[in-house]
Amino acid sequence: MFRAGIALVASMVFVPSAAADDAATSAFDYLEQVEAQFARAVADNRVVGLAAAVIENGEPVLIYTHGEASAGSGEPVTPETMFRAASVSKTFTGTLMALLEAEGQVDLGDPVPDSVMNLQGARAPTIEEVLSHRTGLPPNAYDNILEAGRDIDDVRDRLAGVDLICPVGSCYTYQNVAFASVEEIMERATGQSYDSLVDTSLFERVGLPSASIGSGALQSEASWAAPHRGWRRVGNRAGSPQTHYDNVPSAAGVNLSLMDMIAWAQAHLGARPGLSEAVRDRAHARLTETRRETRRLGELSDRVSDTWYGLGWRIYDCGDRTLVLHSGYLSGYGAQIVMEPETGFAFVALWNSDNRPAWWLWPAVMDLRTGQSDGSRWLDRFDED
Repeated sequence: MFRAGIALVASMVFVPSAAADDAATSAFDYLEQVEAQFARAVADNRVVGLAAAVIENGEPVLIYTHGEASAGSGEPVTPETMFRAASVSKTFTGTLMALLEAEGQVDLGDPVPDSVMNLQGARAPTIEEVLSHRTGLPPNAYDNILEAGRDIDDVRDRLAGVDLICPVGSCYTYQNVAFASVEEIMERATGQSYDSLVDTSLFERVGLPSASIGSGALQSEASWAAPHRGWRRVGNRAGSPQTHYDNVPSAAGVNLSLMDMIAWAQAHLGARPGLSEAVRDRAHARLTETRRETRRLGELSDRVSDTWYGLGWRIYDCGDRTLVLHSGYLSGYGAQIVMEPETGFAFVALWNSDNRPAWWLWPAVMDLRTGQSDGSRWLDRFDED
């Protein structure tokens, strides 16, 4: 354990629902234990800043913030502080494509044109297969070249020379470069760039107060969180939010505040207007069984039996519960959104440092909420770090 910079007191707000009665309020008694688990997580000083919320019945019942936007700055993280959403951006892209399909502007069963992305194999992947990671490419194909700064068009062209590890459509392999090929498909269908389209068709439509695209937009905000990189670092020093993943905004380019994350979860829970039930169901549909994801869950396999991928969303089977979720990581940033649409529950979180405890908050929250445990098992491993 170590300490660098200024330790700021956590801010926690329990938010009573206007519609909540006494019985409903008593059902949320677990939130005090949730706050205790948050406090355990942020006791690890590698957690520079954290913003998290719990939603019940479609409404936020707990809003929690801790730490600094930049270590040593004294600027506190607030619910309005902007973070990189990393791969949570894929949830916006998948949802946007479901919306465009519902409006008749695209057919997700159409093959991706060779002029957009040309792959080996007996046939081209469909748009749906790209969005649900069934291209047959090796996992994260050519992310390394993207990270080295190569032009995105050049990187995507190189995919034509990559041997597939399974026939198109037959297995799950997570992608960023291939996933972002849908940006050009959207532009051809609508005449708008991805950035413009997601802004008008999702950010404005759903009502996300400050969501934006790219590191430049992030840095123009009044309050934005800087990344703190290094899993084994011995001190906290802020870095630049700029990343080559800005070149694939549909895969990893969105910026969000905690209030944006809350609004995004509410839209997918049907608690906020903007997304029809048909669009939500299309985005959350089980399209690809993700056995690779299931195998890597480790201790979570006690809770999760099967995992799937939809249109930019993951789906977990947890006993008789269905969770719709996604995580995101960019060096120095983390993001999570976990929802149970049937009950109107969600957990959302954003943080601005490489650390381990923040990643395990969501199962702690779920266990406390369901009564499966006191939530401590998920953070116990970090007490002696």
